[in-house]
Amino acid sequence: MHEISAGRCSATPDTRETCPTYHCEGIPPLADPAVKLEPFRLDPERYPLKVRILARYADVDPLWHINNVAIAQYYEEARVSTTMMVMGGRRVTTPEGDRILIAHQSIDYLREATYPGSLDIGIGVLRIGRSSFRYGMAMFQDGACVSVSEAVLVYAQAHGPADLPAEYRARLEGWLIAAP
Repeated sequence: MHEISAGRCSATPDTRETCPTYHCEGIPPLADPAVKLEPFRLDPERYPLKVRILARYADVDPLWHINNVAIAQYYEEARVSTTMMVMGGRRVTTPEGDRILIAHQSIDYLREATYPGSLDIGIGVLRIGRSSFRYGMAMFQDGACVSVSEAVLVYAQAHGPADLPAEYRARLEGWLIAAP
């Protein structure tokens, strides 16, 4: 067994595979067999759009890792700024009542993100439906993928879901990412 002292793990190359903590600095966490990812999702070059987020001191935990709530907020920032581009630079809810609502969000955490530094979020479109679309996103720090996320968004007007406008659909089609 090894200990964590002053935020550093005493794991050695011989003991890191049995590390129970995921706090080993510079050592990737144990792979979780429940997380099934397509390998292309871990490649930053596969994402047509990028959003850079500066890690904030207020988002760190006592071990200087970015906490999971902050990671979700970083994805939200990337998702909202991209959605504004889908809508031609307009606010997500227009004065006419057009809006894009989030129906689902998932995040798989693969390793810790740390402070200080920046995080790059790659974002693209995995699927386009009649009134909805699915973003695929991944967060990278220092070239390593720290998490992946998916979000389903629904276009709606004043009385509920509606067909995606042709101009929105055209923008989304330009950002499609697919498995190789």
